[in-house]
Amino acid sequence: MYADTLNQFSPRQRDAVVEAAFDCTVEIFAAIEKVVELNVQTAITLMSEQQALVDASLISGSFSEVVDLQSQQFPASIKKAFAYWRHVEDIAVQTRDGLFGVMQEHFGGLFDAFSEMFDVASIRFAPPQRLGRASPPVMARPTLASYEQVSIVDSSGNVVAGGDVRRDLH
Repeated sequence: MYADTLNQFSPRQRDAVVEAAFDCTVEIFAAIEKVVELNVQTAITLMSEQQALVDASLISGSFSEVVDLQSQQFPASIKKAFAYWRHVEDIAVQTRDGLFGVMQEHFGGLFDAFSEMFDVASIRFAPPQRLGRASPPVMARPTLASYEQVSIVDSSGNVVAGGDVRRDLH
């Protein structure tokens, strides 16, 4: 087989795909770098807070003071955990926006080409009445002329109802 028939992409398309993959990888590594920095900062803060807590517990005069110190730290640690996850969420949102921007930058022209092809195909293969892109037909309301005096008779020929019944109803 020929080498050209095995290749699905032209060299230009292949270069565009490689560039898009590289830009996506850069965005993902930037996000990983931000998460690592956040984790390092969190670990440093946690170690310094624990050191301060140990120093305060060694200075305290009784066991009840140590327990009170620990119980006072609990609400603060809950707030810190929520703040940490808010930072992680912000990093995830920034990464998503960055990846979307990369995709839009690299493949936006491709989506435009697909939409143009779809528009051409829809015009070319549309039924004749849609070619001119005329406005849709308007449904007309029945007029008084469509009402006629109709009598409903039973099987023996007796009139059951009559006068005001529309003829186009079955």
